[in-house]
Amino acid sequence: MADYYTQGSFAFTCSHAEMALIEEAFQASHDLENGDTPSQPTPEFLAAFPPTSPDDPWSGFVTLFDDPEFPSFGVEFEGGNTLDQPGVSTVSMWSMIDFQPAALAALIHRCCQETVRQAPIGFEFGFSCSRARRDGFGGGWCAVFADRIEIETTRQALSLALEGGIL
Repeated sequence: MADYYTQGSFAFTCSHAEMALIEEAFQASHDLENGDTPSQPTPEFLAAFPPTSPDDPWSGFVTLFDDPEFPSFGVEFEGGNTLDQPGVSTVSMWSMIDFQPAALAALIHRCCQETVRQAPIGFEFGFSCSRARRDGFGGGWCAVFADRIEIETTRQALSLALEGGIL
């Protein structure tokens, strides 16, 4: 038996309003994951995560997750003001076991449109295993643009290189 992990750690800057949306999303994720009812979503949150069901204000938000019944980003989260840049917040996210690249990318894409219109936000992640298992190690990267999200694993890049493709 072996344990598999997805790991990552990154930080980026965004506006205070974007940071507030991210904080609201993390609180909602925590509440929903624990079976609690989150506070009423703000109008800004509903604009970023439009409900897919009229009777459930959280229905648009839970679509970010592979399993809507388990809405977890799989990371620790910290945010705060950037001392040398008034009006800017720094967001840090990290995990050694259950980093969720696709959900995090979607969160950034929906919450940080002003920031990603100025420049994309990117991060890397790693796959590891507690034992030497075939294909138990690797990683990937993600780039969040205003109009799209690109995610690729090192396995995909390696396959392309082995087939003679250009990276």
